[in-house]
Amino acid sequence: MKKTIVLAALLGCVSLQASAEVVGDTIEIKNVDKVRIENTAGEQRIIIEGARFDHGMKYNQTVTYDNPSEVKSGFSGTKDADKYIVKPKDPNKWDKWSTNGYLNVGLSALTGAPDGYDFKLWPSWEFGIGLQEEWRPFGKKNVWSLGFGVGWRRYKMKDSKYLDKGRNLVASVSTDMLIPVDFPQGAENKSSSISVFSLQVPVTYTHYFTDEDGWGITLGGIVNFNTGAHANHSYSLGDYDNDVDVCKIGQRPVTIDLLAMVRIPSFVDVYFKYSPTKLFKSDRGPEVNQLSFGVWF
Repeated sequence: MKKTIVLAALLGCVSLQASAEVVGDTIEIKNVDKVRIENTAGEQRIIIEGARFDHGMKYNQTVTYDNPSEVKSGFSGTKDADKYIVKPKDPNKWDKWSTNGYLNVGLSALTGAPDGYDFKLWPSWEFGIGLQEEWRPFGKKNVWSLGFGVGWRRYKMKDSKYLDKGRNLVASVSTDMLIPVDFPQGAENKSSSISVFSLQVPVTYTHYFTDEDGWGITLGGIVNFNTGAHANHSYSLGDYDNDVDVCKIGQRPVTIDLLAMVRIPSFVDVYFKYSPTKLFKSDRGPEVNQLSFGVWF
């Protein structure tokens, strides 16, 4: 089996001597960049790449032998030589644990909204960033992961109404209920949205159909701890500009997203998320579910 030894940092300051085929002839190359020594049955090959006088230089020599004991190697005058030896990685082994960052950007929507709650897909968006610890106990093609990150989501409404509580309410509706309200007659520059901030814990399984980082599919879920949320509306009326944040809107403290992702080699991954849990608590907002899709880096 071929064995390869790469000397990189060490040989930048150590001279090398190699015997040529003609007995008594010596080649001395100082301050080489890299030396690779390959041993196979009955043959040794020495490859030198780069030197002080020419970093593009390449020299190689092949020596054949009948008795393996004729080939000797060792270090002389160099302390801790093992620190400079880079052994080739066994292709049959893999790193069972690794940590990777992730970032996702996509469009989002609230589905199942009752009449009057006119949410729109654009320009609603979501953004997430975090770290994932990946585990490969049975090979490179099967990856379990557990992560932690943060996410922001913003849901836009159409310009006809805005969301508010405790104003313009009929007697039969709780003042804590988030309901749609008509913009004033003649209002301009109208905008209404809901923003949600979450601490996220993604739990996923990925299967690659070819090699690692090739085509694959990811299934799993994301637990969202919704630590902050508010509704905002703004408009202009004559010389008056109105911009209001409505806080404590009654979002559920924990929601779960079901996640499916297609892994595309040499390209960004595409994901889809759907939350079967409602965004708002009962009697605090419309019974809506969260849906989103986008790209995952």
